Amino acid sequence: MALEIPEQLLARDTTPRCPHFGDCGGCAMQDVPYEAQVRAKAETVSRMLGRDVEITPSPDPYGYRHRMDYVVAFGKLGLRMRGRGDQVVDLHECHLVRPRVSALLPMVHAWLDEFGIRGFNLVTKRGDLRYITFRHAFSSDQLMAILVTASRDTAVEPLAQRLADHVDSVVWSVQPRVGDDSHGDVQRIRGHATLEQRIGRSTFEISPDCFFQNNLLLVDELYAAAAGHIRGRTLDLFCGTGTIGIHAAERAQHVTGVDVSEANIELARRNAERNRAGNVEFVTDKVNHFLAFYDGPVPDTVVLDPPRSGLAPKLIRKLNRLAAPRIVYVSCNPNTFALDIDALERYELRELRGFDMFPQTPHVELVSLLTRD
Repeated sequence: MALEIPEQLLARDTTPRCPHFGDCGGCAMQDVPYEAQVRAKAETVSRMLGRDVEITPSPDPYGYRHRMDYVVAFGKLGLRMRGRGDQVVDLHECHLVRPRVSALLPMVHAWLDEFGIRGFNLVTKRGDLRYITFRHAFSSDQLMAILVTASRDTAVEPLAQRLADHVDSVVWSVQPRVGDDSHGDVQRIRGHATLEQRIGRSTFEISPDCFFQNNLLLVDELYAAAAGHIRGRTLDLFCGTGTIGIHAAERAQHVTGVDVSEANIELARRNAERNRAGNVEFVTDKVNHFLAFYDGPVPDTVVLDPPRSGLAPKLIRKLNRLAAPRIVYVSCNPNTFALDIDALERYELRELRGFDMFPQTPHVELVSLLTRD
């Protein structure tokens, strides 16, 4: 759920950079000066939470995205039309990604026509190629292209071969479910199986479908802010590939990361090993189940980085019973964040800072410190 920014806070007096703006759903505020975008987000979050919140801007409001999922449907390649999930805007350029990715779009259009590859029909749920996803690790300049098809009966092989001449990794995945999903079961990888991205002094592997913060221009500051609140024995819940826990390993006594995805945990363990984080361990489990049977000492710090839906009521009750003295809550949804911190008993919101991880959109990331009385 996006942040609901009042229209009166948005001074729409700037010429959009992208010719697709207005139709494409990828951006909502290219016609608003970037400084005004950041001010509007700060004022909206401050009103919502009843306190002043500083928003750290992105070093560049364009070319910041690490991952972009381009839809292939109705003979088009691009993003969904604004407000219309069943229509696609044909993109021949995109300013949210790095130039290396944007330059590939017209070539991919030509290759789709050359090889007669059919897109997946969003209405009839039939067809072949559903998505072309690009993941770009800025620090290594490694680029991965992921072809997501509806079945193993596919005609995308010539496209994969052509892409292999322009990227560092080509992945073929299959997603047969009727629902819309840009992730799939990996069938084949050409080139690198993972990408490498440096954050601070650590280097992390990125797999085709793992979660990784999307704005790689601002991610160092985001994780430094989160790690700066961590003390002592730490539970890192919804840890993903271990980025926050490993980033904080030097200041923590011990970190236990928990994530439901076995693939994430496998990657987290590799990341810990390569960064020599010997005081970090990882557990594959649902966070709610892990806490239900947790019998270790009360941690000094609990790190929360949940999905956009926030924390389930059962999990909040377990956190209240655990009663850790510090909670570091990283949220991509101020709406659920506000509800969750109200439900955390005897915790005071001590520090809160926003990060504009998605310029040109009504989204904002929050890093907070809550302490228990």
